[in-house]
Amino acid sequence: MIVAFTIPAMGHVKPMLPLLSGLVGNGQEIVCFGHTAFESAIRSSGARFLPYPGFAYDIDAPDFNLLRMGADLLRASRTFHAQLSADVVALSPRLILQDSMAFWASRIGTALDIPRIHTIPTLVFNPATQRRMRKEDGYAKLAADVFRGAPALLREMARLGFAVSLQEVFGVERSWRRLAPPRCEPVFSLKELQVGDPWGDVPRHYIGPTIDEGRRFEPRAGRGYALVTFGTLSNNDTRRFEAAIEGAFLAGFSVVALCGRKVDLPRLMSVAKALEAANPGQEATVLDTVRDMEPLIAGADVVIHHAGMATTWETVRYSKPALFIPTIADQKVLASQLDAQGLGIRLPPGRELDSHAIARALEALKDRDYPWGRIRDLLARAGGAPAGVGIVMEALGTGR
Repeated sequence: MIVAFTIPAMGHVKPMLPLLSGLVGNGQEIVCFGHTAFESAIRSSGARFLPYPGFAYDIDAPDFNLLRMGADLLRASRTFHAQLSADVVALSPRLILQDSMAFWASRIGTALDIPRIHTIPTLVFNPATQRRMRKEDGYAKLAADVFRGAPALLREMARLGFAVSLQEVFGVERSWRRLAPPRCEPVFSLKELQVGDPWGDVPRHYIGPTIDEGRRFEPRAGRGYALVTFGTLSNNDTRRFEAAIEGAFLAGFSVVALCGRKVDLPRLMSVAKALEAANPGQEATVLDTVRDMEPLIAGADVVIHHAGMATTWETVRYSKPALFIPTIADQKVLASQLDAQGLGIRLPPGRELDSHAIARALEALKDRDYPWGRIRDLLARAGGAPAGVGIVMEALGTGR
């Protein structure tokens, strides 16, 4: 029996699913705790789904303040630790498989002396990455985050008797003081993208994206379009979508925009109609939900996205160049790393709402050569989901 713990972000949940599916295929019983918004996705892996206790967290309105996020994780932990510990005891798992930011799972595993494996869906937040993230944020944002987030964080830390550090809450390397360290860390990325020293204080395995398991669709022939999507964190920012759609039209592309549920949809529809009227032969389609984004990526000529890891690797799988318009610090660091590897172009900081800058970047994308063959070789060596399954099975002592 393995108990898995997720957090409420598709970029964290989705790469874990092939790992769960592979473990089920190897005869392991998996019970996965998650938020109800992801129930169907988790069940599709073959894992048994158990919902988290009620907790006020709006996944469509996240807070980009890391101190407030830390406070949220601590607050969730108070609820989840108290109510889920008995469930975990009853399940009697041999192993906990958790997202590295599922702090409550770290507490439960430590208290019950259950070994844990932490999955990391993006860059490892080692010291070099943290320095780059602070530089990306800048002093003004860092100061504002402290001013707005420190009171809530201190309140939550006080309620836990200052038993853990903020670094431990986020599962950062070499921070383990009160909590037991994980057995190992499978990273759903490539070592070549990592900033600084890729290794840490526990065994770390860069297995690459777990979703890279062959195409389910073939790109259609003929003229495609620019696909615009900004992931869980920014898919509700109407202004970003408007600028990206206008920029794509300026660069001569038709557009498919996949938005969140809280955008000003009438506004974007109006913008789309006006652009179509002014640019005969170009079309703009605005969607607020799809069952599967993969066909949209397969049909695109270029993907404009936030440098979220799941979207990044689905784009690479179909050999699609990308224009990265990141939102938060770790996405900004990753966007620069992806740009350096030749997988696309990062829009210059501060130009997120500049349609002309977006158009210029899209024009530049047309003239680049892309190292798809080299990247596919790196992905093959990393191993993907089968490598991750092997790591977990080895930790269980099965050798299978």
